[in-house]
Amino acid sequence: MSKLHGTKTSMTRRPNGKFTVFGGYCHGYNIELKENKSIEQAWHFKEDGWPDDHYSICSFVLEKAPKGTKLTFIQKDVPEANYQSLKEGWYQYYWDPMKAYLK
Repeated sequence: MSKLHGTKTSMTRRPNGKFTVFGGYCHGYNIELKENKSIEQAWHFKEDGWPDDHYSICSFVLEKAPKGTKLTFIQKDVPEANYQSLKEGWYQYYWDPMKAYLK
């Protein structure tokens, strides 16, 4: 992931293993990992309005598609005050760079 957004990322490859992204701006832990199928993680963001002990649940599901792989992303339990900034952030720091990287 570091190649996509140019910041330090660390992640373990086991359930309950921890991860950090963007120098600790985002951190959390793996809930479930199914190789080549899905990742479910608990994410915490250091943002104004984000409760200190709150995690949202992010699911990344991979499926075969006619021209490669389809990625379905769902994020649950985002505090309402943070919804718009996180939505924009996913595009700015993940989805748009991922499209450019995979071209």
